[in-house]
Amino acid sequence: MRMPFLPLVALFLIASLACSDSDTGDAAPKGLRVVATTTQIGDFARNVGGDRIDLTVLLSPNQDAHDFELQPSQIRAVTEADVVLRNGLELDAFLDKALEGSDATVATLADGVATRMGEADHDEEGEEHEDEEEGDEHEEEGIDPHIWFSVANARHMVENLRDALVAEDAANAALYRENATAYLAVLDGLETEIRAEVETIPAVCRKLVTNHDVLGYYAAAYGFEVIGAVIPSTSSEAQASASGIADIVRLIEEEGVPAIFAEASINPDLIRRVGQEAGVTVVDDLYGDSLGPAGSDGATYIEMMRSNTRAIAGALKDCAA
Repeated sequence: MRMPFLPLVALFLIASLACSDSDTGDAAPKGLRVVATTTQIGDFARNVGGDRIDLTVLLSPNQDAHDFELQPSQIRAVTEADVVLRNGLELDAFLDKALEGSDATVATLADGVATRMGEADHDEEGEEHEDEEEGDEHEEEGIDPHIWFSVANARHMVENLRDALVAEDAANAALYRENATAYLAVLDGLETEIRAEVETIPAVCRKLVTNHDVLGYYAAAYGFEVIGAVIPSTSSEAQASASGIADIVRLIEEEGVPAIFAEASINPDLIRRVGQEAGVTVVDDLYGDSLGPAGSDGATYIEMMRSNTRAIAGALKDCAA
């Protein structure tokens, strides 16, 4: 089943609001200087801020947030920003040191979102792994930072973003509110599309196995059961144990899961090995921590969610046949 296309007027509106990411050179800023940590937040900012903001997005398409380090030009962008938009929940802890030298208003878009607990990181002996590196507290606590995989959460993030821009730039407040209202309506349409596509999957087939614990919010929002993850952690930087791999292969076989999933930004070797051992299809081109490049199926948040849902439905819908 093909998902219904969004109305052309809505798509035109999104395109008309888009603006190019700023470089971090010496050109005078075009408007409010805004830094977004992730590609998803950058896309939200384009739709709400339009051409009234000078936008820098720190993460690049298909880049993993869990092992990201700021470049000198990006540190300068943070220190010179008027507003910094971050995910929070330690996903963008790489930002913390740069913020020490910045007077920017910092908006954490996860504020107010109901979070879920993910899989805690474990070592070979099954004991909880305590990461020594600052900024990885979410590993130990098991808080899942991937909140945008629920469209309802994405709406909340957009509302937080809108409020941050309005508070910082009162002169353009009406435009930010108008843009946000239009984009939130498009997100409502996306939610309807996703639910319609999920309905094409028999309920017994709605089981997810992923490379790492990344689709928990998606599963909770759209009625999937998470069977497990090859890397039982919300961070792709964690390691899978030999016993853990054997366990996930056994679960896949016991549950009759026909396909397992991984993001395009992660080395697919491990999940392909699991898929081969379990004798199931491997879909390793989902969009996870970041969007895809321009022109790809995941170039925007809406395209990412639509593409992921189609890929998941296509791989799972015939499991009972």
